[in-house]
Amino acid sequence: SSGINAEYGEEQRIHAFALLAERKRRMREAEESGRRQVEERRRMEEDEIWRQMVSCHQGTMETYLEDIITRSVSRTADEQARSEIHDKAEKINDIAYDMESKRDRLQSENMVAELVYSFLLPEVEKETLRENVKREQRRHILAAHSVIHGQASSIEKDGASGSSSEK
Repeated sequence: SSGINAEYGEEQRIHAFALLAERKRRMREAEESGRRQVEERRRMEEDEIWRQMVSCHQGTMETYLEDIITRSVSRTADEQARSEIHDKAEKINDIAYDMESKRDRLQSENMVAELVYSFLLPEVEKETLRENVKREQRRHILAAHSVIHGQASSIEKDGASGSSSEK
């Protein structure tokens, strides 16, 4: 009987060790699961930070490239305009010198008057056009103001009459 009790006690001890080992294993698994969740959350946060940083850099890069292209186009347009103006001025000078050598004083004065007229008239026409556009804009703005104020005053009247009818 003492041998059976010893075996039974040994079995209980082995069973207790097995339960203890199982408990430790479950605790380790739970700790690992928690660490994995924390790691996964941290990885997701880092991925989001990375996405936002890339997005920011991409926007900055696009703006930077747009600025470079805009400046380049503007500079090229300025250079081309200056070149064209210079070429036209040289042609006008050549024509003027050629005509000057063949004309007398009255003809020269007429030519100068025509040149002044051809330069000033387009500017006068532009200024007249600008004034017409401003006048039309003012007319439309005044019309819009009157419509807005008319609606506002009718709403105020409706509100006033609505509040008086409620009394």
